[in-house]
Amino acid sequence: MNDESYVRFGELLYKKYILPKHLNIASRQVTYWKSKHILPYFDDQKHGKMNIPQAIWMAIIKELSDIGIDSKRLAILSKDVWFQPKEDKYADDVIKKNLKSKRSGLSTSAKAVLESQLSDDILMDTLRKELNPFTDMLKSCLMNSKEPHSIIYIPNTGEHHFLQNNNEILVKLNSLYSNDSIICIPILGKLSKVVSFDLNSPEKNLKYLSDIENQIRDIVIFKRPKIVEIAFDDNHIKPRVITEKHIKQDEIADFFLKNKIPKGTKLLIDVRSQDNYKLTLITK
Repeated sequence: MNDESYVRFGELLYKKYILPKHLNIASRQVTYWKSKHILPYFDDQKHGKMNIPQAIWMAIIKELSDIGIDSKRLAILSKDVWFQPKEDKYADDVIKKNLKSKRSGLSTSAKAVLESQLSDDILMDTLRKELNPFTDMLKSCLMNSKEPHSIIYIPNTGEHHFLQNNNEILVKLNSLYSNDSIICIPILGKLSKVVSFDLNSPEKNLKYLSDIENQIRDIVIFKRPKIVEIAFDDNHIKPRVITEKHIKQDEIADFFLKNKIPKGTKLLIDVRSQDNYKLTLITK
């Protein structure tokens, strides 16, 4: 990733705007989970707003709870996912790795900033709360949404693993835990749903979207035509039709995550009869 990509990820992942009600989770359920230390990031906040990693974690907790995983095991899992990487200084290792990597895409000035951050204990304490294997998996899902991304949980042992673009992990897990049940929770659907809430924001332009993506968002979310058809000049990508029968925010969020619109793409807008639009993306 280049400097701009890192900024866009930060704008998307760590902006707090999601509430438990968006996930259809009652406040009393959240209060119970907080009392059991299942939501560690809620300990120091009262307003309840979450960023994307926090919201997706709450959705994962709900799913595990719904299938019968008790609060004690959920608390241990939360500690392993959120606290252990902080204690192990996982964020420090990630920054050092990016500084050494020739493929990081970071400019010299950006690397200098990272170097200075490593010596800032207060700043690093914040970064250690935000950077862990779970948030790395979410970033990977945003970049490679066509590949499988899941959290794997083995209830009998309490162990967890993150599946990122590699089905070999499942094969290895099946051999290692042949006598234990394995729970696999896919991430992309949850990510799509959570991102969709932000698409309905009154902000004119969302910084993590490209100019063309913001134009598409404006048409679909705010102009609300009866039918929107998004066509590509690349025959390998099927046209996308968004109608008034769909949940528009979910549909367009899913489109943005699954279709990487390359730089230099041109958008042609064809206004048709009965408030219909055809959007044609011409790629190089």
